[in-house]
Amino acid sequence: MIDERKLQNLENSISLVDVYAAMFKQGDYSFIVEGKDEDGVDVVHEKQRMALEILRSNKHEEFLYGGAAGGAKSWTGCSWIMFMAICYPGTKYFIARNELKDILDSVLVTFNKVAKEYGFTDFKFNAVKNYIQFGNGSHINFIEIKFKPSDPMFEDVGSTEYTCGWIEEVGEIHETGAAVIASRVGRHLNGKFGIKGVVFYTCNPKRNWAKRDFYDKDKAGTLEPEKAYLSCLITENPFIEKDYVRKLRKIGEKDKSLYERLFKGNWDYEDNPYQLCEQEMIDLVFSNDHVEAEKAYLTADIARFGADKAVIFVWMGWKIVDMLEFDISKTTDISHAIMHFRRKYKIPTTRCVGDADGVGGGVIDQTGIKGFKNNARAIRKGKDMPNYRNLQVQCLYLLADKVNDGGLWIAYDGLTNKQKSEIKEDLSQIQRLPNMRADSKLDCKSKGAIKSDIGRSPDYRDALLMRVWFDLKKFKRNLVTKWT
Repeated sequence: MIDERKLQNLENSISLVDVYAAMFKQGDYSFIVEGKDEDGVDVVHEKQRMALEILRSNKHEEFLYGGAAGGAKSWTGCSWIMFMAICYPGTKYFIARNELKDILDSVLVTFNKVAKEYGFTDFKFNAVKNYIQFGNGSHINFIEIKFKPSDPMFEDVGSTEYTCGWIEEVGEIHETGAAVIASRVGRHLNGKFGIKGVVFYTCNPKRNWAKRDFYDKDKAGTLEPEKAYLSCLITENPFIEKDYVRKLRKIGEKDKSLYERLFKGNWDYEDNPYQLCEQEMIDLVFSNDHVEAEKAYLTADIARFGADKAVIFVWMGWKIVDMLEFDISKTTDISHAIMHFRRKYKIPTTRCVGDADGVGGGVIDQTGIKGFKNNARAIRKGKDMPNYRNLQVQCLYLLADKVNDGGLWIAYDGLTNKQKSEIKEDLSQIQRLPNMRADSKLDCKSKGAIKSDIGRSPDYRDALLMRVWFDLKKFKRNLVTKWT
């Protein structure tokens, strides 16, 4: 005979969160992905189910879930990391963003909502050290991964070992920072529980390294097997409020770029109001065959022994006919390459220029070419010239004019698709600073900010902008740009 008292005591001892945890551990996510919409109709968020299945598959080390606003990315991340911590006692996780404030203002709020929804209370948030401690010994650190010139290798991220982790709005994170924190995953109790260390990335569409490494490769069918990508549009989230969808649609009336990216999930669309080069004209720089060949020039962005590349362009007027890049090189190698191109194309030293900052000075001395100083005063010949912060900014603005006029032709046929993509990306990163006062000097997005956004140095941009210097040297007083 069944002891009704014992049965009742057993039922009372099992909480709803225990039931959910058992379901989660068995791969049943119905309690997360199934429910009712705002009209009371039974619905299923299939994309969310797919995301959770990928996270729990033990097949992937990195997974990007993104594509638009309103896809339940944050709810998915909080649900996954919370139940992982509940199901596997003593495990350790991180939630990271570019700034800690954004985690506290956004992710923590969503985490608390998720915990309340599923009846989970056995945790405490430490507001001093910014972590969540679970009653079973599991732990979630909140981490800021912000690029700092003083810490370019993100040593401040620390050496803590994690079971898994989640980077929210990964498009804001420097590529190196993401790589450093990802290297700490899969090193805490993973073997004990048979869990593959996975880093979960979430973001909205944006031209950055995440697009290059996940979206572009997935689209081309070249995504590495250890990586996964899944898009989710607002229209694929059955739980989203109709009013939110209406407001997002309305954005399209004022900002087409935001509408294309956030509503339609268009990774390839870019209409940044601060971008100086028009996107459609950037796309034409490899096909502007109307640009005529003229005198030969050489420009060289010089780098050595770092993440930056050395890039050499050979020009015939504003037509690039040859190039060479070095990932890691000695200054003597760069000097030899410059001399080779000079002899091959019969270019005098007066029509060759290289970056004179840093290690570039040695190459300038060895080759006898002209030196370009980025922070030099802008060349002013005429009262109508705009007031630029320095020579580099002046050249960037005038390079943008040249691109927008269809006056740049990169005709060298030895470029790889990756190189073409990065050149276009570099040109799109030529951007004026927002909210500049009318009486302030014209300025552009810094190299450090670009590195943070795209995960590399804009070396092609730097070699391109120096071509403007030769035109500035023969500047005419009647030259007026559209930036006056």
